[in-house]
Amino acid sequence: MRACRLPVLVVALALSGASAALQDATAVLNDVARTLGATDLKTIQYAGTGFTYSFAQNYRPDAPYPKFNATYARAIDFDRGLSREETARTQAENPPRGGGNQPIYREARAAVVVSPASPWGGGAVALTPHGFVRAAMGASPTIGSRRVGGSTLTMISFMAGQYRVNGYVNAQHLVERIETWTANPILGDTPIVTTFSGYRNFGGVQFPTRIVQEQGGYATLDVAVSEVTPNAAVAIQAPAGGAQPARVEAQPVTDGVWYLAGTPDPNSQLVEFRDYAVLIESSVTEARALVNMAEAKRLVPNKPIRYHVNTHHHGDHAAGLRAYVAEGATIITHEMNRRFYEHDVLRNPHTLAPDLLTGRPKPARFIWVKDTYVLSDGARTLEIYHVDNGHAANLLMSYLPKEKILFVTDIFNDFGEPRPNDPPPGLVSPYYAALGSRIRQLKLDVERIAPSHGRRMVSADMLWRALQGTVQAPVVSAAGSRQ
Repeated sequence: MRACRLPVLVVALALSGASAALQDATAVLNDVARTLGATDLKTIQYAGTGFTYSFAQNYRPDAPYPKFNATYARAIDFDRGLSREETARTQAENPPRGGGNQPIYREARAAVVVSPASPWGGGAVALTPHGFVRAAMGASPTIGSRRVGGSTLTMISFMAGQYRVNGYVNAQHLVERIETWTANPILGDTPIVTTFSGYRNFGGVQFPTRIVQEQGGYATLDVAVSEVTPNAAVAIQAPAGGAQPARVEAQPVTDGVWYLAGTPDPNSQLVEFRDYAVLIESSVTEARALVNMAEAKRLVPNKPIRYHVNTHHHGDHAAGLRAYVAEGATIITHEMNRRFYEHDVLRNPHTLAPDLLTGRPKPARFIWVKDTYVLSDGARTLEIYHVDNGHAANLLMSYLPKEKILFVTDIFNDFGEPRPNDPPPGLVSPYYAALGSRIRQLKLDVERIAPSHGRRMVSADMLWRALQGTVQAPVVSAAGSRQ
């Protein structure tokens, strides 16, 4: 009989232990809620100044993300799970290095609304101290401890759907750190770490006066909070709908060449050779890369996509890289990307959003370009060149000499509307100037340009007109020198 009772006893003890752990976690959360003033907190509004950083837009794959001076404001409706972040950015680095729509000549404003239906990321309400407490109390939290920065902190963990959230509480019952992981098509399961310090009392609510967030190992936000209004009258409208499905619109350019416009941006280009096809430029999502490949197979049937020209490592230009590996295409990219692609992009786990390569593992094939690489079948030639510029140290452009067509990304765009990175009259962006200098150095006879950001092919005259003036980066304000 004892043999029959033992499993029941073990299960009972396990359930008892789990119940005790839940009670301990709940007790800690209650202490934190009281200390933070979260119990009766329905909304909050806060603002400050500091820096924002453009995620996955670094100058080199191993460099920090580009930094911008920023004024920052956020409103949160905890009951509805809604958040609205508003930022106003100005240029902080001179010379400008990296993406993020640099160089910025005038203030760039943006507003982002996050709802419970939004993709999980750094803007989630549960990644704020008060939001964390509410979310953890509504889950099945567990408790533990961990050494962080030389101190032993209480760790409260819970699952937000498929995403794990760990919050670290100090002896004063204040949340010092929250970490989670999100899905990214390039980096895979990507850590997001947010730290909170300098708590002060604002109208009965304890709130941090400094918030720092990192994603993928580099800073994305660093704000000194100066204004906090608990239970503010906030009116946040939930975003309508979700992400639109990826689509492609093939625009014939000349025989065997297509400009693949569509959404989400950026666009790609398809070049047909005698026995194979080449796709230039990936995209910001795997889905867009897949519809590009499907369209290529429709336009050029019975020819494999043998090569994919990857222009650089930025998040909106390399998200489809793994899909091309799964397709069996050889990736042509700059040699600077070697370690990042081989050790991070291809090896990081993708458990949160398994992609095509996860389900169909395949060894990657690369051609590492230093300065120049040429594809030719005797009738058509595609020349691939490195461009020394401020946007990305590993940037490649492609040129069809017979057709006099240049394929270029980011250092020349055609958005069709005014943008903060448009230089004032008489000035020339150093990014545009770098492209013009490289074209002249190589003595390329360019008649048309296919920009990855835009809606169509444009005349090369558009670039030459933009280069009339004085090359000058934006003036950096004094705040940009803060460390």
